[in-house]
Amino acid sequence: MKICSVAAARPNFVKLAAVHHAILQSDHEHVIVHTGQHYDPLFSDIFFEQLNIALPSHNLGIHGGTREEVIAATEQAFSAILPSIKPDIVLVYGDVNGAVGAARAAKKAGIRLAHVEAGLRSFDASMPEEHNRILIDNIADLLFCSEQSGMRNLEKEHISGERFLVGNTMIDTLVRMLPHIQDVALPFALPEHFAIATLHRPSNVDQPEDFRRTIDFLNTIAGHMPVIFPLHLRARKNLDAFGLSDIISKNIQLIDPLGYIQFLHLVTKSTFILTDSGGLQEEATYLKKRCFTLRKNTERPSTIESGSNVLIDLDHAADVEQVVAFAKQPENISVRVPELWDGATGERIVKLLA
Repeated sequence: MKICSVAAARPNFVKLAAVHHAILQSDHEHVIVHTGQHYDPLFSDIFFEQLNIALPSHNLGIHGGTREEVIAATEQAFSAILPSIKPDIVLVYGDVNGAVGAARAAKKAGIRLAHVEAGLRSFDASMPEEHNRILIDNIADLLFCSEQSGMRNLEKEHISGERFLVGNTMIDTLVRMLPHIQDVALPFALPEHFAIATLHRPSNVDQPEDFRRTIDFLNTIAGHMPVIFPLHLRARKNLDAFGLSDIISKNIQLIDPLGYIQFLHLVTKSTFILTDSGGLQEEATYLKKRCFTLRKNTERPSTIESGSNVLIDLDHAADVEQVVAFAKQPENISVRVPELWDGATGERIVKLLA
């Protein structure tokens, strides 16, 4: 069987790695297509190297544009190369714009389509990712869910594809890489206790007033515990564009994005996490870390049910105070890792495909 995986962004590569390594243990062929969305080496090349993934056979070169432009360009470019690949099935990962374009191209070509991480819902129509998830799920033949909420959502929406609870591919990669993560050295010294912050969502960094509110919050936390802040390309660009660099506390350490291994080492050493990322909520849950998600909703409710993740609305003083209290006096937390987050999701997916 020839399996074609299409990936666009940093989290996709981490999820794809689990499937790729499972395919290597089978008789099937795996063709990887990179849409080109994350083309900076720190967000792309280093991931293939560190995760030991085969380099993509094709790069579609879709580097930017509006949501509609990226979807259309990806669909057109992937459609053009599908006849030469001739896959038996196409896998798309997550909820990025490129995944929608690739899914549409596969469907129009009459090729079976599988969605890895199907059924997740934030129920926030203002998020482009929410629309992308729904679009892909409605045309996919096979729906691979990472948690029970995904299975329930697909059933409620009467989605016609076959549904399977398989677990979390992101956790597969984390489990496989943990020995390397624990042994890695960082190019800077770490405080004994610190928080790590990762922010890139439009609601936190795209508007001057929102980004200022986010920085004011980080400054407040940094008054009680050092904060290490790896700057996403989008956050760095807007920090400079909005002239906000001067208001950042000296107790906040701004660093460049890190490779997968270095970043997860930082996470394992942290006291707690501040993020708006979906994947980091999951990784924090497996690592049994306190994660404060700076959003009003999450498409991963299992991370909250686990006891790891807490949603924080920066407009609510009580939410902010909850983080401040933890920074002042961190406490041990009890975390229940969700069902099938066991490092074997890639194998289950490949068996189901076969």
